[in-house]
Amino acid sequence: MAALSLYWYAERYGLAVGYPPFLPVFYWKYTGEARYPLRVTGLYDAVKVRVAGSLQEGRLEVALVQGERVVGGRAYAGRFQEEVRFPVSPGEYFLRFRLQDAKGQVRYDWVATKFAP
Repeated sequence: MAALSLYWYAERYGLAVGYPPFLPVFYWKYTGEARYPLRVTGLYDAVKVRVAGSLQEGRLEVALVQGERVVGGRAYAGRFQEEVRFPVSPGEYFLRFRLQDAKGQVRYDWVATKFAP
């Protein structure tokens, strides 16, 4: 009975189970947005975001935002595995992960770092 109730809820309202960046997140018809704040100091020149997953339905959008301005972003659907680097200057940013009707699993991780030229 519990499994049937969970399935009904997921079909009607969407469901996300997991805890990024430590665990993959499993989505079932999920629409939503997660924001993670980042503070970049003078030692860093890029934010590196690694995303990997498989979505049978829907899409994932990853964006780095400073204030109201989108610094960079990518969109994913189907199977994907990518490491994206967004150039940054010192300041306050946040990573935005936006999902639309997502069904599948996604694993993501991020770090601000200095890369050798």
